[in-house]
Amino acid sequence: MMTRSVFAAVTSLVLLAGPGVPAASAQPAAEGAPPAPLVGTTGGITEVLQLIAARSPDVLAAQAVQSQAEAHFAQSRAAFLGKVDAYGLSQHFNDPRLTRPITQPPVVALYPFAANQFGYGIEYQLPIDLSRRIAAEVDAARSTAEGARWSADDMRLRAVLDGAALYRNLQALSGQCTALARQLDALQASERAAAAGLKAGTVARVSLLRVQAAVAEVQASIAGVRGQERAQRAQLAGLMGVDSFPVRVESLESGPVAVPADPSAEPPGLRAVQSTVLAAQANVDATRRAQYPQFFVNGGWNHNAIQWDTQGIDTWQVNVGVRVNVWSGGAQRRALDAAQGADREARQHLQRAQDNLRAAREGATARWEAQEGTYHAALSGLQVAEESERIEQDRFRTGLGSATELIDAAAALARARASVANALAGWWQADDALRYAYGEPPLALQEPTPTSSIAESAKP
Repeated sequence: MMTRSVFAAVTSLVLLAGPGVPAASAQPAAEGAPPAPLVGTTGGITEVLQLIAARSPDVLAAQAVQSQAEAHFAQSRAAFLGKVDAYGLSQHFNDPRLTRPITQPPVVALYPFAANQFGYGIEYQLPIDLSRRIAAEVDAARSTAEGARWSADDMRLRAVLDGAALYRNLQALSGQCTALARQLDALQASERAAAAGLKAGTVARVSLLRVQAAVAEVQASIAGVRGQERAQRAQLAGLMGVDSFPVRVESLESGPVAVPADPSAEPPGLRAVQSTVLAAQANVDATRRAQYPQFFVNGGWNHNAIQWDTQGIDTWQVNVGVRVNVWSGGAQRRALDAAQGADREARQHLQRAQDNLRAAREGATARWEAQEGTYHAALSGLQVAEESERIEQDRFRTGLGSATELIDAAAALARARASVANALAGWWQADDALRYAYGEPPLALQEPTPTSSIAESAKP
């Protein structure tokens, strides 16, 4: 199974313009910039999914959220080190008397202060985390950052899953177009045969008209499929972060050859919810510990440049203190209630995520098996339809069959071919969805791991 780090490495390869991905198209789109053109792509599903993982707006937004969470974690951890401020202060009085000197001089002589004073210095504050409030806040920020990383991975998986589904739809539509095109070729050949038979007097004119009507109907169906394909391409281009996707898609030849083999794996979506629970628990701990006495050390150094005799005075101080809240109108208690409520909410979300994951895996497994059966049934139906169409073609050419029977056989063959293409694309979509349920990207982004059967791989 491809782990989170391996999948992240795949994305890194894309960003570094690895093999098969042009450097110009692998770079994330600039913020606010229009979609970039698709340059040099071959249209393979692996390359398409790599581009989606690297430059999809949803993926980039999730990565930005991750950066924010990591920065907040670093900021909370820096609270252990305290802070140091440098300052400068100029004071001007309308009377040169001892009114508000910046610092009290060590010896007060019988002369006034200057009316104009200037001082500068350094102040520092250092918390003493005996209550472990800061440590709990750091734990909460760490869990939040970890959850953001898992959420970014989950968004990347969902983006490539959506992209794979759109690509499979294009492959199914391509198969439908191919089936309709072959049906059109066969009907046009029958039309020519009917026209020749009409001249020879062996075919009735109504038969020719029926074949011509069938040709027009197939042409209309091809136009409809082309319109659906155009819409799917537009959606895929938007997901890839490009302005269009005019490249021909790969054709499907066979079904999936491997299934997820680790039923105990936890997908990134579940790990993100687990991190949310840990962050909520740490927030409860931090809120409770904020009610304990808070210890601190502060102080500073000041240079007071008294200007009446141009001799400066340097002073410093160190303060060690403790602060405890004795009354805040119930604000601290309400803050604890809110934190505990958020913790209960996170736990319920985790329970729902676990239930949804179990149902998703069971449903995805059932869909995988159903699509496999559908594909093999479609292959059997195709063989029957090909033989029926061949027989009706021969009968029509010899004048023994009717145009209606020929058209029905050709339509049945086209439907059978389209059913094979749809079933194969659906099988791959089911495989991609099953892999997502196990925290894996589509098979196009990883090396296959052969297993005996899907039922064996999915059992707990």
